[in-house]
Amino acid sequence: MKKLMNFVMPIKLIAGGILFGLIGFYMVVGTLYAQFTGVEFEYSIPFAFILQGAVLAVVIAILWEIFFGEVIIKKWRFFKRALVFNFSLIILIAICFLTSFVLPTDWAHLWLIGTGILTLGISVISGINEIYYRKTGERYNEVLRIYKEKQDMTK
Repeated sequence: MKKLMNFVMPIKLIAGGILFGLIGFYMVVGTLYAQFTGVEFEYSIPFAFILQGAVLAVVIAILWEIFFGEVIIKKWRFFKRALVFNFSLIILIAICFLTSFVLPTDWAHLWLIGTGILTLGISVISGINEIYYRKTGERYNEVLRIYKEKQDMTK
């Protein structure tokens, strides 16, 4: 039971944050979209989007916990985890795209634009993090090599 709670509680926390972020991001993107296109933006979100956003948030949180938590996958490098996670997100967004065709609203494409931008943002941030950590690791290895050479000289 303790292992289950250790897996479920972070998912609940992450999913809540993702849903809040999706809704806030939808409002920001909607406002910007309305200003650029001249179409009036209603500051209401259709129930179908809330429902899809909640499901999307839970699935993203589960994927996050699987790939970045230490419970299931323990030995993968960050880049491999991020790559598989981002690929999973792209598939998930494609499924959302296909299901949004049946939604009776003109703002479905805005929802897709928002989630697509978020997916792209996550992909870019994870790529930047991987590059940063590799550079940091190279510097650490260089300092460690110099330290070992100095230790060998003192012997």
